[in-house]
Amino acid sequence: MKMSELKEDFYKRYETSCNYLHFSANGILCPLLGYTEFETAQSLSCSLSMRVQMLARSLDGGILKVGSVASDKCFSYDFTDPASLFSGVDAETVRIATAIGRGRKIGAQILYECSIPECLPRMPSFSLSLTQSIIKLLGAEADINKTAEWAAGKKPIYEYLALAAARAGYITRLRDGVTKNLPLPLSGYKIVSAHCRERDADRSKSIARSLAEVHRVFPSVTSLSQLSPEMLESCPHLIKNGAAKLYMRHIAEENERIERAARALEQCRVNVLFDEMNKSLLSAERCMNIGPQHLFLARAAARTDGVTAVRLWQNGIAAIVEDDKVDYAIREISSSFENNIGYRPVFCVSSTM
Repeated sequence: MKMSELKEDFYKRYETSCNYLHFSANGILCPLLGYTEFETAQSLSCSLSMRVQMLARSLDGGILKVGSVASDKCFSYDFTDPASLFSGVDAETVRIATAIGRGRKIGAQILYECSIPECLPRMPSFSLSLTQSIIKLLGAEADINKTAEWAAGKKPIYEYLALAAARAGYITRLRDGVTKNLPLPLSGYKIVSAHCRERDADRSKSIARSLAEVHRVFPSVTSLSQLSPEMLESCPHLIKNGAAKLYMRHIAEENERIERAARALEQCRVNVLFDEMNKSLLSAERCMNIGPQHLFLARAAARTDGVTAVRLWQNGIAAIVEDDKVDYAIREISSSFENNIGYRPVFCVSSTM
């Protein structure tokens, strides 16, 4: 939806006011290398053009109103009436507003539009956009770390921090809570993602236990970003669980891939990133116990003309595809997958936000 259309919808839903209209927008975060779902792992990620965009303006009276262009309903929460707690608006909105407001009676009118499909997680983009909107309404001071903390709540902060640091035309490196933006020259390419019904395995608990085992032998290692292949090779019996040992090997090698890609991107050598993404896929095939549908989808994409790089992401894949080959690649991958698996995956075509 264009900004002009979102503004027009805003003024149709809410009464007129001369108060300033604030805009916030956040795309979905796509890690091209590394992981944001594993605590303390590092990543190279970008924000995609599938996004949540939000308009907000202050409102007298302490009533927070939140509406979506996809619904005629407008949820509201009255900060002057404790009895209305959670009765009219979702808990996430009240949590964020309460955390930022710190007792202040926040009055606002908010309207948002979400172009992120249902097969992908929407909440991080929504929560961050809402956080940024309320910060602007209150004139509060917050750096990206505090903004991400408010948006994340009790969830791991890493994805929110990378999302808050994201900038158009850049890829964000996140390591040990520190973000750095590097050039991401993707002119002539699109990011095509494909998602299947098979759910990916949850490896986070196994990885966390393995990190604790590593820390007992190497006390200085407190994060996955510090892990190296040499460290694991020096103590082959360090991690008892065979599957977990492979997970940690993949993450350790991913750290090296991220380092090589980051150095190359400082010189705008994007082809090195593509090469490292493809190496990451091969490593994940060996080490990460990939489900058969995910594996078939990745291999089908990797052998398709016009697909430059592929990696596993969100119950499927994210692929870098030449602009003029996007439609062809989708047809080929979809046909091959349907003929062998029995249904068509969901495809999304994006640029970086």
